[in-house]
Amino acid sequence: MDSLDLFFKKYAYKFPKGYPDMNNEQDINLLADLLENLGIDLNESKASDRQEAKEILKKELNLTDQDFRDSGLNFFVLVPNNKRLEFVDKIENINTGTDKKFEFNPQSTDFSSIGYFMYGEAKFGIKPIEKQGGKSAGLENENAFYNIITSLLKDGPKDIKITDGNKEVVFKNITEVEETGRKTSGYSKSDIDFFSNGINEGGLSLKQDDAVYWESADVRFKNEVKSLINAIISGKLGDEISYVPLKDIKGNPDPNIIRMYNKKENKPISGIIVKDLPPQNIQQVIFGEDNVPVAIKNWRPSDFKVEGDTIIAKASKLYTNLEDVEKDNALPILNIRHDKTRRATKGLRAFLQTEKSLYKDSSLTGSNIELSYNKIMS
Repeated sequence: MDSLDLFFKKYAYKFPKGYPDMNNEQDINLLADLLENLGIDLNESKASDRQEAKEILKKELNLTDQDFRDSGLNFFVLVPNNKRLEFVDKIENINTGTDKKFEFNPQSTDFSSIGYFMYGEAKFGIKPIEKQGGKSAGLENENAFYNIITSLLKDGPKDIKITDGNKEVVFKNITEVEETGRKTSGYSKSDIDFFSNGINEGGLSLKQDDAVYWESADVRFKNEVKSLINAIISGKLGDEISYVPLKDIKGNPDPNIIRMYNKKENKPISGIIVKDLPPQNIQQVIFGEDNVPVAIKNWRPSDFKVEGDTIIAKASKLYTNLEDVEKDNALPILNIRHDKTRRATKGLRAFLQTEKSLYKDSSLTGSNIELSYNKIMS
């Protein structure tokens, strides 16, 4: 048995597939960690860029080795949670003195919920030193907005103007703001409420630039999911939308979980897509019962400025009516797809996604099938 066989026999249990999937970033990082512990570097150029980036960050931001955590050939800068976005701005403005610069990608990923930096071939994110994970990207975005506005209100009441450059909403004489995303009930959508001397002047819904989902719709569309399950199991939808049982690794079928299947074309179905939702549902999904505007942005301190007694927050997009959402190709689309943890609904659950996340050039992506709302409910 050669050295590689011995290596993979020893560490196979650490990989979900029993071997490193080189298309999976977590597997690559784990493999890099294991090899680094053995003194083997997968990518000398990337390792060199990583070390160079760290040295620049230590010098410019007064950091030490204890302020970094490696993740394979990538790494994280550990900072106080309420300073994460401040550090993003600081790092973007560093003059590296080299032919490379710190390039920030604000897209939320599994690697970092607020985006990540590239320095040459090295990739790094900004993580809270108090904890690793635990807070969703959406709640972190709301918390960033709340913290920035609260800081800007410290020297007295101000009007708060949210604008995308084309339209705006203004909250007058605001003295404080309150995060409401964690405790909204029913179908309200406000994530931030604005108060003027104790009087609620209205709310704002916040979504990230790269947000795919409007909401998890298990409750809102529970009857539609049940109706679809009955139609599939009874054979009402024919071979095109049929099912096979979920099987475990030994090939044993699970009697409580189904996998949607197109028997006519002999291929699995990822999800059932419903575009023609009732209009009242669409309106409520976007703006809620509280009918609040929606601001799209991954919020950072540089998105805010104070002019006189007005705080101006620059959003990427601002939705105040259905026409705004439609123009952005972001109308809610129902996607009923697999989730084997949902045993009460045969392994199916409902999500409401943006139209642009499911369609490309007006064509449905993946192995999804479009079905009319009336067909599901009939």
